[in-house]
Amino acid sequence: MMELSEEDRKLIERLAPMLEDKLKYKIVRGIIDALEETSYPPEEMMQEDFIRDIEEAENDIKEGKSIRYSFEAFKKQFSAKAD
Repeated sequence: MMELSEEDRKLIERLAPMLEDKLKYKIVRGIIDALEETSYPPEEMMQEDFIRDIEEAENDIKEGKSIRYSFEAFKKQFSAKAD
């Protein structure tokens, strides 16, 4: 086995924390990305009619035509429709 010089040891001591931080970041970023994919599906996976309804609601709000819903009415209006 090859013996490390003192200079190599110092270099490793300086680089190790940076490498650890970079690896931790990549791991955490990967976990976050995986969670976002399961929690927030890409827009192309959402039903087009649902997206259209949301866009219409946003436009109504901008035009001052917002509607108040009770919880039950909101749930009935905006619940995902089963095929």
